[in-house]
Amino acid sequence: MTNPINKLSMLALLASLFFAGPVYAACNANPIIFVHGYSGWKSQFDTMINRFKNDGTPGCALYKFGYNSLGKSNKTSARELRSFVNNIRPNHGYRKAKIIAHSNGGLVSRWYRVFEGGSSATNRLVTLGTPHKGTSWAYACFSPACFEMRYNSSFLRSLAGRGCDVSLWSTVDEIIIPQTNAKCGNSLRTSSVGHLTLMVWKGVYNDVRRFL
Repeated sequence: MTNPINKLSMLALLASLFFAGPVYAACNANPIIFVHGYSGWKSQFDTMINRFKNDGTPGCALYKFGYNSLGKSNKTSARELRSFVNNIRPNHGYRKAKIIAHSNGGLVSRWYRVFEGGSSATNRLVTLGTPHKGTSWAYACFSPACFEMRYNSSFLRSLAGRGCDVSLWSTVDEIIIPQTNAKCGNSLRTSSVGHLTLMVWKGVYNDVRRFL
């Protein structure tokens, strides 16, 4: 015969789990967040993430942030990044996050750091081929994020060079034109590879590791 007290205790436990919201498993490491670029997707960083794992970074510390780059302003995406970071930091004892961002993802991350409280929640931002000063390529597409990547856009004027940390750029980047527009803050000319290859090339990964 079932003990009614045990049955009530089990129901109480289930109810507490249901209403408590997401439960985080502790991860004793600083979170590293990967932010893709315009028209990109989260799995583009899988090669780099696997390199981090192979070099000893625990998988529980590696996160991929996705956003609607084709339909939303970078300002909206920055607010979503804020929520994303705030949700995962309890899992890490509120350690500060490190962000690795490709292309337009670097602009999303800078806006987050400058206007959405990200400067107090992060201690490193490494950008790969980000159009910090705009790119002529952005005149070939039409969306809020495209307008914000254009030279002297109101978005870039509002940032006014703020929110930068470490920027890696390539002399043969075919999307950031001129290539030197990817320089901001502490800049480093990385491996001579194309725009998308920045996310998968081992030499670029080695440069990223130097700054984390």
